[in-house]
Formats: sequence, structure tokens, C-alpha cells
Amino acid sequence: MPQTTHRWTAFALVVGLFIGAVGALMIKGSQQSEPSAAYREAPSPQAGRKNPAGLAGAEDRHRARTDLAGKFGGSDPAAGWEYGMGMKNAADRAEFMASLLQSWASKDPEASLAKALSLGMGRLKTTCVAAACAGWASRDPLAAAKWVESTLSGPPKAEASAAIAAAWAESSPEAATAWAASLPPGMASEAALSKALDAWVDSDPKAASAWAASLPEGEKRSSALLQLAVVWADQDPAGAGTWIAGQAGTEDGGMMVDTLLNRWSADDPVAAADWVKSLPSDRQTEAYAMVLAVWGTDDPASASAWVTTFPAGQTRERAVPALAEAWAGTNPQAAVTWTLSLPDSPEKTIALDQSVRTWSLNESASLKSWLDSQPSGPDSDHLRATASIVIAEHQAQDGAAMAAAITDPSLKQDAIVDVVRQWRKTDPKAAAAWLGQQSLDLETLHRLEP
Repeated sequence: MPQTTHRWTAFALVVGLFIGAVGALMIKGSQQSEPSAAYREAPSPQAGRKNPAGLAGAEDRHRARTDLAGKFGGSDPAAGWEYGMGMKNAADRAEFMASLLQSWASKDPEASLAKALSLGMGRLKTTCVAAACAGWASRDPLAAAKWVESTLSGPPKAEASAAIAAAWAESSPEAATAWAASLPPGMASEAALSKALDAWVDSDPKAASAWAASLPEGEKRSSALLQLAVVWADQDPAGAGTWIAGQAGTEDGGMMVDTLLNRWSADDPVAAADWVKSLPSDRQTEAYAMVLAVWGTDDPASASAWVTTFPAGQTRERAVPALAEAWAGTNPQAAVTWTLSLPDSPEKTIALDQSVRTWSLNESASLKSWLDSQPSGPDSDHLRATASIVIAEHQAQDGAAMAAAITDPSLKQDAIVDVVRQWRKTDPKAAAAWLGQQSLDLETLHRLEP
């Protein structure tokens, strides 16, 4: 259910309006009848003003709404529906209505679903139907699942299936997971499996992983293992890592390693990189590159200090370019400057090419300005040669101008040939006109003959 952070005063006002409305209805309807328990226990606006700190935070406001909705669902869902639909804030309304429908459906699923289905198409209807299915699943998950399978389709079906799995897994995560895995491949199966495994991993990750590993090879097993890796990596990456390291050599192991590292590297890249040592040696090079691809986006300074400790070899040759490319996505000038500072090596050349290509694609104008400010020499010539062909794919004339600015005659010739050949694919007349304005040596012209 969605969260919200609206002001307490707004919530108190809504509750005050509700109590006023209830009072009017009581006077108009019957002087002898007693108000429902939900009415009697609704917080008063005066109480809220006396102690606003009591419900000052978003969590407290959320709890107050869901508690009130649950009471309505158990005692007077019709009044709760009227109250919830009258809420002005869409997020608050959706949160309240979802709690109301879930509580209501735990006692009367048919009536609650009928009411949810009466809503017009939109996000609120999808949320309410899913909540009602969750309430139904708390008492009869198989009946709720059968109804969803025969009635819903598309995203509403996926959301309702996930809600059923989450409610079912509270009492029997193994049964909920088995049901989710039995669904036909698609959004509904993936959403339900994720929710069921989330609960099972939380209570017994070893049992959940044993179940997934026991499935027969095929699409369902691969899907279950991937979902398990996602859920476990989010909850306990170190625990997930112990299990995944043992699966690294299997057919689905690579997928699980990638899943874990993508998540773990964003939160604790040092721990993720240290875990890579537990993998088979033939998997470590690509795993380190994956850690650095994430780390280099979030904290390139720390990542660059770490990666330079690698000894020369295959891992360093893969890691340095991976970091440079990721860094260039957020700060290309810093990435290129760092790469230029490295000792001459195969990985430096590759890293320069990748970072400059990224810079060329994203900010070719700033790259040109920066290159124009650099001293002439092999480094700037190499960067212009790399950038010229990338830029020429989208802005051929700009790419040609960058190639023509190269000072090394041989490198300049090669770059111009590459750019003009690329240019001819999209606009041969413009390429010919540009060539006619250049003073090129006979060898270059000969290479560019049709």
C-alpha cells in the first residue's frame, strides 16, 4: 500500500469532517441507534491538536489511517467506503481504501470485491481489487487465486496475484511459493513469486533456496532462482552470497551472481568486491568489472583508489575500463583525466577509448571545448581520433572537423578516412562537398576513392 507524508492537520481536518458527517447522519436517521465501534473510536480533531507530535511522522499517520480503515472494514464497511472515497488526497484515499477492502474481504470477499469492481478503471480500482484479494487469501487463498485466474488479466492480475501470495505467505510461505511457481510464465507469476519468496526468505532462507534448487531444470527453475537471488540479496546480501557462491558454476549461477552484485555493489561495494574472491577464479574478472561498473557511478573516487591496487593482468585489464566507462557516464571529464594519469598499458588505451566514446555520445560540445584547451600531442590526437568516428555517427560534419584537427599526419589520415566513409552512408553529397574543401594528401584521397 502506498505511503504518504501529508500534514497531520489535513488528516485531523478529514477526520473532523467525518465525525461531523456522522453526527448529522445520526440526528437525521435515528436518535435511538448507537454509533458503530469505528465511529466511536475515530480520533477527534481536538485530540490531534493537543498532541500533534503523537502523529507527526508519516509512519504514525499511515498507522492511524490503516487502523481506522481496518475498524471500518470489520464493523461498517459501507460507512468506511463513503468516508474513504471522500478523502481529497489521492494517495491517502488509496491507502485507506486498500486497508478497508482487505479487512472487509477477510469477512465478506464477495461483497468487497463487488464494491471494488464497481470503481471506474484506474489505479484506485487496481489497488482496491488487489487488497480485496489479499483479504480473501487470508481465509481461503486457493479460492482467491482461482477467482483472479479466471477474472483478471494484465497488470491488475499481476498485482492481485502478488497480493494473494503475500497474504498466503504469512501463514504458509512454502505453499504460497509453490502456487506462484505453478502459474504460467508472465507478469502474474513473477510478481507472486517475488512476494512469496520475500516472506519465505525472511523466515527460512535455507529452506527457500533448497526448494528453488530442487526444481527441475527449465524456465520455472531459472525464474525461481532469479527471484530468490533478488529477494535474498535485498534482505541479506552476505547470506545470499554464501549460497550463490556455491551455485556459481551451475547453469543459472551467472545470473544469480550478476543479480547479487548489482544490488550489493550499490550499498557496500567494498564488501561486494571482497565477496568476489569466493567465486571460482574464472568468474572473478567479470565479477570485479560488474562491481566497478556500479561503484564507479556512485563513488568513482573510492573506486579508482581501489582498482589501482590490482596487479597487472587480466583482472586489471578488465576492471580499469569498466570503471572509466561507468565514471564517464556521470563525469566524463574527470573519468578521462583520471585515465590519462594512468601508466601506459593496454587497459589505459581501452579505458580512454570507452570513456571518450561515452563523452562523445552524451556531451560532444563539452568534449570539443575541453580538447581545444589541451596541449597538442599524442594524447589529444588519440582522443580526437576516437571521438571523431563516434560523433560522425550523429553529427558527421562535427566528427569530420574533429578528425581534421588531429596533428599527427598518419592518425589524421586514418580518422578522416573513417569519418568520411561513415558520412557517405547517410549523406554522400555533403561528404563529397566537405572533401572538396580539404587539402588532403594523395594517399588519403586514394583511400577514399569509390
